[in-house]
Amino acid sequence: MIGRPTAVALIAAGVVLTATAMVLPWYSTAYAGGVEVVVRAWGTEVVNKPGDWPAGDLSPWYGLPVAVTAALLVAGIWVNRAALAGAAAQLGALGITAALVVSDRGHAIEQQGDFALGFGLVFLVIGTLTALVGAISVQREAA
Repeated sequence: MIGRPTAVALIAAGVVLTATAMVLPWYSTAYAGGVEVVVRAWGTEVVNKPGDWPAGDLSPWYGLPVAVTAALLVAGIWVNRAALAGAAAQLGALGITAALVVSDRGHAIEQQGDFALGFGLVFLVIGTLTALVGAISVQREAA
């Protein structure tokens, strides 16, 4: 059984890893002609964008639901069940992000491009799992 200080430290580490993931690229896709699309939590950057690239190339803020879940995780240190709710919601947000990555990977291959995972996604996975362990431990302590 993990003690409360360790559980709180795990939640804090999960939140820090999640915050780090929000500024790193989640994935990158390169297409023919040297165009590269780099997706982050707060939007998409198009590198070497040609003049005829279609409008509307900015992604939604994928980071917004993740930021809300991180806030719930922090609140869960003091508020009963908030950390558990935050961890569960972050698992859902991670699942949505993973689905988007798989979709983008398929699109890149279809367009004769290539695809690379970014460190942001790795940090998000590690942060989510770390925070989940901490949230479950805090909940068990409270019970």
